[in-house]
Amino acid sequence: MLENTITADSIICHSHGQVATSIDDQIVLLSLDKGNYYGMNGVLTSIWHWVAQPMRVSDICKKLIETYEVSDEVCKKDVQRILLELQQEGLIEIKPI
Repeated sequence: MLENTITADSIICHSHGQVATSIDDQIVLLSLDKGNYYGMNGVLTSIWHWVAQPMRVSDICKKLIETYEVSDEVCKKDVQRILLELQQEGLIEIKPI
């Protein structure tokens, strides 16, 4: 388990060590470090594009709420869970504030 906690103020960006490509409006990633493939659905693809440049978690949630039909509470909980999973796989980094 990683020690970094993901909060609304955390700044998220892609980590180094993966290759991404678009297939049928979705992103497929290859982790060069782990040798694993990851397929991302529409929501994850949106998040992946947004965090190509460092972005606050609160801004990710704001964009998702504007783009998809989701409540603020559900969005925050789901985004934190998803980002933690991506961090554990080494696909994203938390930048210092």
